[in-house]
Order: sequence, then C-alpha cells, then structure tokens
Amino acid sequence: MPPLETLLWGFLGSAAVELITLFGYYTSRRDRLPSRYRKVGFWITRFVLAVLAGALAVAYEIDQRILAFNIGAATPLIVTFMAKGLRQAPPTPVPPMLPPDREDSEVRRESAGERDSTRTHRG
Repeated sequence: MPPLETLLWGFLGSAAVELITLFGYYTSRRDRLPSRYRKVGFWITRFVLAVLAGALAVAYEIDQRILAFNIGAATPLIVTFMAKGLRQAPPTPVPPMLPPDREDSEVRRESAGERDSTRTHRG
C-alpha cells in the first residue's frame, strides 16, 4: 500500500473517533453540543491530530488498510501513553544507609514496632 494511502486510512481512523463522539451527542437527546465543537481552534487541533495519526500509520509501515485505520483511531492513546512515559520522574534511589535487600517500608514497620502477620520468625 502506498504511503499516501496509509496516511489517508490513518487520518480516517482518527476522524472516525470524533464522528462517533458527535453521533453520541446527537443520539443522547442532549439539547446542545459541547462548546468545543463551535471553536475553530478545536477543529484545527483535531485536524492536526488526524494528520499525525496518518503519519504515525506511515511511520509504523502499516501495509493493511484496517490496521492503518486502527492506528489512526488509537493515536490519541498512543501519544498520551508516550507523553506520560516522558513525564514520569525516575525512581528515587535507596538511601545509602539502608541495606540493599530491605525495602524502606519494611524498615519503617520494624522501627515502629509492627510485625507483618505473613512473616514467620524462627529462632
């Protein structure tokens, strides 16, 4: 499948998500659509997201129409997942005074005089 066709199927998959959302508002008997649908900025952003969806399908080298459509529909989730991965702070290292085989919570429990009922102590 040529890249332009892949891009188009990805674009359509992304656009279909918004179409289904709009359809849900019409069938839910609500009196008014959300205000975002009356804003030009929303439609520009949505168009750019759909183009990104098509580009992502091309980048994945998808060669089947239905897969390109699925990538397009899933693009908001894919991008959100990637963004969350970039924003997460690295894990904090264990302070040097703790032995490497003991967890911080275990040390706190023992210092407070609590005992874990699942552990057995043998003498």
